[in-house]
Amino acid sequence: MIVLVNRYLFIFLSKARLLLGFLFLLIISCSRIESVEEIKGMAWGTSYSIIIVEDSNINMDITSIKIGIDSIINNIDEQMSTYKLNSEISLFNQMPIDAVIKISSGFAEVINRSIYWSKLTSNAFDISVFPMVLLWRKGKEDREYKDVWEPPSDFDVFMEMSKIGSNKIRLNGLNLSKTTKGQMLDVNAIAKGWGVDQIFGYLISRGLDRFMIEIGGEIRVIGKNKEGKKWKIGIDKPIVGNEPGDDMLAVITLDNKAMATSGNYRNFFEFDNRQFSHIVNPRNGYAIQSSISSVSVLGPN
Repeated sequence: MIVLVNRYLFIFLSKARLLLGFLFLLIISCSRIESVEEIKGMAWGTSYSIIIVEDSNINMDITSIKIGIDSIINNIDEQMSTYKLNSEISLFNQMPIDAVIKISSGFAEVINRSIYWSKLTSNAFDISVFPMVLLWRKGKEDREYKDVWEPPSDFDVFMEMSKIGSNKIRLNGLNLSKTTKGQMLDVNAIAKGWGVDQIFGYLISRGLDRFMIEIGGEIRVIGKNKEGKKWKIGIDKPIVGNEPGDDMLAVITLDNKAMATSGNYRNFFEFDNRQFSHIVNPRNGYAIQSSISSVSVLGPN
C-alpha cells in the first residue's frame, strides 16, 4: 500500500513539476521584450529612423541593410531633388520650352502618381506649383532663397499662374517635355512618401517583416513592435515652439499601415502681423492662411 501511494505521489509531483515548468516558460515568453536595431541617417533635408525587430532566423547584417537604404535615398535625390542642380528634375526645370529629357522610371512613376492626385483633388495638389513657390520666396531655380518670405504683388501672381497646371505636364513613357516657358516641377510633397514605400519594399526583400520606417513625419510599419504589440505613433500637439516629442496630441496605433503628418505651426512666415503657411495654393497662387495647424492621414502605403 505504501509503495502504491509513493508511486502515485511520484507521478503527481512529476506532473506538477512539468506544469510549473510550462507555466514558467509561458510567463517568460509572454514578458520577453525582443531586441531591436535602429538605423538613423539624413534624407532629403530631414532625418530618418528605421527600427527593426531582430529575428534569429534572418541574417541581420545591419551594415549591409543601411548601405541599401542609403543607396535608395541617394538615387531618389539624384532624380528628384530641387536642391541639386544636376538632378533630373533640376535639369528639366532649367530646360527651354519644347525641350525633352529622358528621366528614370522612378521619377516617371512619381510624376504619373502626382498627375493622378492632381486630378483627384481638382488641382489642390499640383507639382507644377514650383514657380509660385519661388515667387513667394523670392528665390531662383537653384534654390537660393532669401531668409524671409514676402507676399508678391497680385500682378506677379497673375503672371506666374500661367505656368501652373498639371494638365501642362507632358510625359510620354520616360520622355518629359516642357510645354510652357518657365514651367518647373517640385515633387517634394510626394517624393518623401514614395521613398518610404521604396525602402519598405527593400526591407521586405531582405526577409524582414517587423519594422517601422520614419522619414520627416512619413511613417510606415509592418508586424509587431519589440513588445509583440502593434506599433504606437505619437502626434505632436500643433503648438508653435513645441519640439518633436515634447507634448503629444494623440497616440495612434498602426497595424501594417502608413501615416503622414503635415503642419504649418513649425514652418510658416509672418508679414504685416499676418501668418502665412509655407504651402502655396496652386489654384490661386497665394500662400495658405488657415486655422488648421496639423493634419495626419492614414492609409495602406
